[in-house]
Amino acid sequence: DNLVVEVPQGAKIPDVVDEYGATLPFGCRMGSCGTCRCIIVEGMENLNPRTEEEEELFETLTAVGAAERLGCQLIIHGDVKIRS
Repeated sequence: DNLVVEVPQGAKIPDVVDEYGATLPFGCRMGSCGTCRCIIVEGMENLNPRTEEEEELFETLTAVGAAERLGCQLIIHGDVKIRS
């Protein structure tokens, strides 16, 4: 969506998407469906580590890149750029 927004440290991506009307799709919001699979273009170091839910889902999928995450599991700790 080419949105640039400032959010407090510790903000969760689903909350940011809801507040600003971004188009990152969500299904379950619990890390089990993969609907919100996205690519971290910049700032991976500014996100929480992969959660157990992400690890379990990604184990069942093929061709998961190191920059891929589930949007519903992301917590922001600095500048990030995300592409869905």
